[in-house]
Order: sequence, then C-alpha cells, then structure tokens
Amino acid sequence: MTREKNKEEIDGQTYIIEAKDLTFFDVQAVAPLLAQSSLDFSSYWRYAFTNWLDFYDVETECAEYPNVDRISPEVGQRLASLLPEPAQVMEWLVFREAKSVALGSSSMDDQATTDFATNEKGWSTF
Repeated sequence: MTREKNKEEIDGQTYIIEAKDLTFFDVQAVAPLLAQSSLDFSSYWRYAFTNWLDFYDVETECAEYPNVDRISPEVGQRLASLLPEPAQVMEWLVFREAKSVALGSSSMDDQATTDFATNEKGWSTF
C-alpha cells in the first residue's frame, strides 16, 4: 500500500509528510492518553504527530522531525487531517462484552445449574 505524501512548511522549512498505516498496537498505545477524563487532547495529538507521521526534508528526503510544539494552529489542523480523530480512536478502543459460550451436552447443562465452586453468597470461588 502506498502512503499519501503531503508537503507542509513548518518553521520556514518544507517537509514531505507521510502518515503511518496504524496497527492494533499503535491504537492501544494511546489508550492511557485518552483514558483521562479531560477535553485536552494535546497529549494525543503530540503523540500522534511524533509517532504516526513521518517527516522528510523536501530537498534531501532524509528523515527530519520538526518541533511539533511550535506548529501553528493552521498547520496543526492540516497534520491532524492526516490522522484519525480522538473519537475514532476511542471507538476502536472500546472492548465488547464477551459472548457466552453455548453448552452443547445435557450433562454440561445440568452441571451449569449447580452451585459448584460458589460460596454462600453465590460468588464464584475461582
């Protein structure tokens, strides 16, 4: 898969910017940043810009990373448009409830209705 290349000027220098193809583990790595109950997404964007975007000097095509803390709001918006929004990432992070396993044999059905391995309050002792 070829990645889309974008050009952007940051602090007077022109860069070629490519967004990384994210993996499951890339998304999981930002979970702690999004678990905070805050509307401050600066740590998410700082992480995404530095870990999910590749910057290359336009003249040498060598990897060279700008200081993302100094980008303007307009440049930040353009860089953010190359990446998933925090809401999309949070949706990817939501875990679904485990599906129950249907018991196929009648002997298992009978065993499932007993109070084996439970205490007097009905809690599992495993």
